[in-house]
Amino acid sequence: MSKLCSSSLCLLSVILLINCSHTNQAEKEKPSVVYASFGGSPIDEEAERKYTLMEREIEYLMDMWEGDYDNVEQLSFESDRGMKDQTQGQHKRIHSEISKFKNDVIGEHLLYINEYENNDPKNKFREYLYKFIPEDSTKQIRMEMYKFKEASKVRNKEALSKLKFSSLEALDDCNVFIHREGRSFVGKTNAGPCGSDISDASSFTYQVKIEKNHYAFKYTRNNGNSIGQAINEDWYLLDKSRCFVCMIDFPREEGGRPVDTRHYIEVHDQGGQFEFDYLDGRHMVFTMRNTWSYGMKRNTFVIVLQEGSLKGKTLIYAWGEDEADRIGMNPGWIRVQCDLKDGKNADLQQRLRPDS
Repeated sequence: MSKLCSSSLCLLSVILLINCSHTNQAEKEKPSVVYASFGGSPIDEEAERKYTLMEREIEYLMDMWEGDYDNVEQLSFESDRGMKDQTQGQHKRIHSEISKFKNDVIGEHLLYINEYENNDPKNKFREYLYKFIPEDSTKQIRMEMYKFKEASKVRNKEALSKLKFSSLEALDDCNVFIHREGRSFVGKTNAGPCGSDISDASSFTYQVKIEKNHYAFKYTRNNGNSIGQAINEDWYLLDKSRCFVCMIDFPREEGGRPVDTRHYIEVHDQGGQFEFDYLDGRHMVFTMRNTWSYGMKRNTFVIVLQEGSLKGKTLIYAWGEDEADRIGMNPGWIRVQCDLKDGKNADLQQRLRPDS
């Protein structure tokens, strides 16, 4: 060891080497506890909350999983391969909203899952409550699923915090056991009824995979299944989306500057869209994508304005760097400016709005 190493640093190095050595967890009666003390201060065991390893993993999983996701890019690549619709093997368009919430009645470690089809919040695909429980003996996380007995248009965090067990239906045969694989979390059911779009869900296994900025799931047909219902058994691949606030300005008069903010909207960058009518009566669709560019061989941040529908003529588009926090376009007859929500640019945009 170098002479420059002080006695305290050397001692710390020895301690770190000892802590990295393998210990047989099976010999311990209680699960491992993770806690730390800094600055030589003693630990107040009653005041300090001690977490097991799997409780820490649950917190990390929930932090990583929370957010909005969409598989629009998956559908784009499938379309390029000739899979133009579901009859040709294309997946459904799924948007997933996943949020943490607290409810002392139901318990700790809760996620609300709201998924809908075709970018339409009214077209529900799945709506669940997930409850995570540590399985310390097997180093896994048990994810319990609950369905809502009654449909609701909106379930905000305040409403979720007041939920009672009487408003939920537990799917007892639908527990998902999740474990680590590298930097990902993977899990599956034991042929439990987990599919809202499956007539006999006991004939399928639900699988899930979560990693940073990505979420995937699939239904796998079990051996001996005689159900004739068609189902896509390949992975649904969803990318995490970011929310932007956009100003859409029209000219106050013909030939004038576009200073009249007609629309102030929120849109996500995984195929989010907004439809409106222009001054001359034309219907237009504004779309935002973080998509793959074959020409540039990288992801590209794009906004597009089309006439009529998503299949209509492209009127104007603009592109920027992947993961940029600001984008816009100004051909003279319309101006669009989008800034990442909750970012410093969005705050500045709000103050600069012509009608503010």
